[in-house]
Amino acid sequence: MANKSRAWKAAVMAVVALTAVAGCGANGQSATKDGKPVITVQVVKDARAVKMSEMEWTKDLEKACGCAIEWQDVAASSWDQQKQASLAAGEVADVTIGGFGSGDMGEYGSLFLDLKPELGSMPNVSKMFKTEPYSQVISTTTDGKILGTPSVARPVTARTSNHMFINKAWLDKLGLQPPTTWGELETVLEAFKTRDPNGNGKADEIPMDFNAPGTGGFGLFQPNVLLASAGITVPNGPLGMYVKDGQVRNYLTEPAYRDLIAYLHRLWSKGLISSEAFTHDWSQYTAASKGHDKTAIVGFTWMWTPSDIFGPDLADQYITLPSLKQTADQTVKPVWAYNGDDLAYQADRAVISAKTRNKEAALKFVDAFYSPDMTVQSRFGAFGTAVEKLGENSYKVLDPPENSFTPADWMFHGSLADGAPGWVSDDIKLETPAAHNEVGPVDAVYDNDYKNVDFNKDVLYANMPMTSEQTRQMNANNTGITQGAMSKFAQWVTKGGVENEWDDYVANLKRNKLDDNIRIEQEVYDSFRKNMDSIWVNLNN
Repeated sequence: MANKSRAWKAAVMAVVALTAVAGCGANGQSATKDGKPVITVQVVKDARAVKMSEMEWTKDLEKACGCAIEWQDVAASSWDQQKQASLAAGEVADVTIGGFGSGDMGEYGSLFLDLKPELGSMPNVSKMFKTEPYSQVISTTTDGKILGTPSVARPVTARTSNHMFINKAWLDKLGLQPPTTWGELETVLEAFKTRDPNGNGKADEIPMDFNAPGTGGFGLFQPNVLLASAGITVPNGPLGMYVKDGQVRNYLTEPAYRDLIAYLHRLWSKGLISSEAFTHDWSQYTAASKGHDKTAIVGFTWMWTPSDIFGPDLADQYITLPSLKQTADQTVKPVWAYNGDDLAYQADRAVISAKTRNKEAALKFVDAFYSPDMTVQSRFGAFGTAVEKLGENSYKVLDPPENSFTPADWMFHGSLADGAPGWVSDDIKLETPAAHNEVGPVDAVYDNDYKNVDFNKDVLYANMPMTSEQTRQMNANNTGITQGAMSKFAQWVTKGGVENEWDDYVANLKRNKLDDNIRIEQEVYDSFRKNMDSIWVNLNN
């Protein structure tokens, strides 16, 4: 404990030393010798990216703001500890990109400049808010402030990160049809296990695999998305929370969740789920899906696109499955998991310190990201290297140089990719390589499922602001709720017992104030919906 305390204090002191001059240059100066204002810009970015000062498009930002920029590069993998130390110290850089989100604003909003009175100095951002009013909704706090600018990329994103894939080559070899129900899936997985569908003579097939759920709750690419079969639009958000007909609910105590656990246990007991599904890390999960010596070994899983999870050699073997029915005769209409609002609209991608001395330069700097040229370059890379400008608002994203980078690594090499502030508007014309377009037809498989979702009433939105008290209460309650729920999920899937232990489990979650958290989430949701209604946002359009 003492070592942790010393490490925390060291982190705080490091942040104070780094940002005590927020609002001025690293040497305490607010202007260069030739009179240009200096702003410090902290950027949290992918480890594959070069330094910000080496990205050619950042020179255009300096021209736009008429300032000198002192870049502070932070790897996303090390940001969490630095972030908490920064917030605890009450010190942030003049501008931070990709470091803070709507969840930080309830308690620490006073550290950031309210941009609402400044919109007259931000013409690009103002135009975006008018054209894409939902971007203003997610940027507005519970007390009406705008403490950050978002990333808006609706035309180039999907409705969900969770796409469900099955090996069609295996199905064809075994004379099977793609499953449409849980029962049919079970039958297919049994065939995958016992009938050597990859043809190598080895019992090495993994019928089902998934990204290991953590102790902190469910994330992406995990089997809780099968709750869509019961009409639950599963978000990528607070554990168990979802919305139906405008009412916040929590599936952790609902029969549908119990049924799912019992189903998964049956699959586990038959050896149809990877024995490492609860213990492997991300690299092990993705490595298994890429097979052995160009031979597929995973039959069914979830991911963004086939190429992402199975690799270029095996991707063509897989097809996307729409939502399954739990039973063929069910009357409930299946839906599908949804986090499209978070993919298309990310709140507070750029925030400005309330203490900045060069406010005018900082405002110009942030606003510049929302011009078409800068939006494209900050997301895909510099003109002449990663992007060809074809004309006004018309661009071609280039393939990586031959024998250099994978398409994914190339996107992150010289840009902030989807972590960039900016606005990909409907006016921007983009020609993109095939790797960028793969998700389109994959996502379209869920068109019929999304017809059963009212996006104004059946979605738990990702960027709903909370008050500091709401944040405090939910965080305090979440500790017991999460521990109780996630330990039981792993135990029940692998060892069984959900039917006999269910009532005690539900009582335990209620003792840990699950109902209080549902009530708070309803308050947050109602406030957010009121803000949507006030500026006539209709997400069904």
